[in-house]
Amino acid sequence: MKNPPSPFPRLAQMLAACLLIALAACGAAKAPPAEPAKVALWAISDSTGVHGWLLGTVHSLPRGTSWRRPVIDGALAGADRLVLEIGEPLNQQVAGEALGRLAFTPDLPPPSTRVGPKFRADLAKVYKDLALADAQFKDQESWAVALQIAAIGGLKQGMEPDSGVEPELRRMIGTKPVAGLETIDSQFGIFDTLPPRAQTVLLEQVAHEAADNRDDDKDMLTLWLRGDELGIAREAQTGFLADPALRAALLTRRNLDWANQIDTMLKAGAKPFIAVGAAHVAGIDGLPRLLEARGWTVKRVY
Repeated sequence: MKNPPSPFPRLAQMLAACLLIALAACGAAKAPPAEPAKVALWAISDSTGVHGWLLGTVHSLPRGTSWRRPVIDGALAGADRLVLEIGEPLNQQVAGEALGRLAFTPDLPPPSTRVGPKFRADLAKVYKDLALADAQFKDQESWAVALQIAAIGGLKQGMEPDSGVEPELRRMIGTKPVAGLETIDSQFGIFDTLPPRAQTVLLEQVAHEAADNRDDDKDMLTLWLRGDELGIAREAQTGFLADPALRAALLTRRNLDWANQIDTMLKAGAKPFIAVGAAHVAGIDGLPRLLEARGWTVKRVY
């Protein structure tokens, strides 16, 4: 039986924006590069012309990050709707209630005893850096602990959900409809149904990356701004996404479902601008390849 509400309700909006931290570069904290942004955009077409566009996003950005390009603005102006991972604007209360419904199981051992011995020092360091402790995560499942650690770390680094790509796209689309491929509940549900071992790997890897404080030219934010889809694909094969069960649940199966939804939407005559986390559009299991397998032509727009 799940317990209500999360002990971190004020973080719920950030948490919802950062559900797949590694997939969307939510945790990147370094300043963006000085060169003009070359964020990748794809046009989806067939023999009759362009039917939609596909953009990989970063859900939370350092304020002042310049990412828009004229081709992105033009594509959005030509679309008849905006399609995001979650259609409704992020709401702190709704996200907090969803977390409270799913995140708790009575009598769980403390998180620090769930991770393997070589990751306990990482988790202890993260606890110290973020002023956290096992007691604040009493009876919370490992996936919820991992996501909250990532969200709290993002807030400490100055990342805010209203500075990400999606809020700006919502402003740009104006009065046109906004649709979602998933809901808050379904996204949390993906994590909640992970087997215990996969949840442990997720917590271990999030703690390790947070403790490591990596800051190099290979971080996802820099790769995304450069439009380096190959680099993003490589990064999306590391960390917890290197685990087969986590990759299948958090990336592969979701991409297949989204590709089917998008294919149906396009065949019904819609002309969508689709924006999802950056790793969902990279690599052999990314949306461009999956849409090509369904008969569409998907080409990078420069």
